[in-house]
Amino acid sequence: MQKRNWREWTILPGLLALLGTAPMVGSASAMTLSAYDRVSVTVVNGEEFSSAGEQGFVVGADGNIFVPQLGRIPAAGREELELQQELAQRLREYIRVPDVQVRLVSMSSVAVDVSGSVYRPGLVTLQPPASVATKMEVGAVRTVYNAIKEAGGVRPDANLAQIELERNGQRTRLPLGQDVPVISGDRIVVASLGPGQYEMANLPSQLAPEQITVYVSGQDLPSNAVGPVKVRPGTTLAGALTAAGGSGESFLRGGRQVTLIRTDPTNGQRTAQNFPVAQVMDGTNDLKLLQDDSIVVNAGSPANAEGFLSLIQPLLMPFVWLFR
Repeated sequence: MQKRNWREWTILPGLLALLGTAPMVGSASAMTLSAYDRVSVTVVNGEEFSSAGEQGFVVGADGNIFVPQLGRIPAAGREELELQQELAQRLREYIRVPDVQVRLVSMSSVAVDVSGSVYRPGLVTLQPPASVATKMEVGAVRTVYNAIKEAGGVRPDANLAQIELERNGQRTRLPLGQDVPVISGDRIVVASLGPGQYEMANLPSQLAPEQITVYVSGQDLPSNAVGPVKVRPGTTLAGALTAAGGSGESFLRGGRQVTLIRTDPTNGQRTAQNFPVAQVMDGTNDLKLLQDDSIVVNAGSPANAEGFLSLIQPLLMPFVWLFR
């Protein structure tokens, strides 16, 4: 099929205006494309531009699809409707009124780098659902928030007002509470509020992990409760002790002390705080717990409690990754 000459370029806009006709673009779901996705392209009045059957065109590693006669068309990072409009625009060189339909046939996994104030920074992979239809029903899978969850969720020092998405060298700060699609090669950076700033420990968030692991040891606790304990974010010292079996009048008597050992996730600094068990259980000194906090109950002095922790912590640490 030959390109239209300059006379057609000058006549067609006026004709379309008179007839109230615009290039036809089929409907599409708002789904952002990524490398190795497959899209079906159907040009109703130009079969030579269409993809073959359900195989579709593959979005290459460079983010483009190759369409016969049109060449490489940028696709990664675009929604299906945007790609339809781009194809329709280019096809006007060959077809007066292009009728283009683009449909996502299959989705690939996407690899995204997540760094900053998350529990497991690094490269994460978001797997596609079994079918595209499933994705349409349950909503987007390949998003910033899902990538953060795959990285273990945000730490309590995370600044949710400063989550940035970097793509092709350009970094954009996301509005608070807004989730957006990601494609392979994206980078996500979650800023920190700084040392000792644990606001997320007190605030519910869909980006926080469902559970955190703390380590409990000491006297008058059931032997099967000593070690890693899974609790929900926002759990307090009293809640962890109760979950570990520390309750009842006998537990509160005797002047027992609780030592909370914490390592700041932003700088690695280790601190120890000591409280009477009775004050913890009655809420006077009942702190919110963070991931990897260590709790030691001791009938002696607080110093002995920290010393006891230094003995058992090397035994517990190999299990950290097993229980996260």
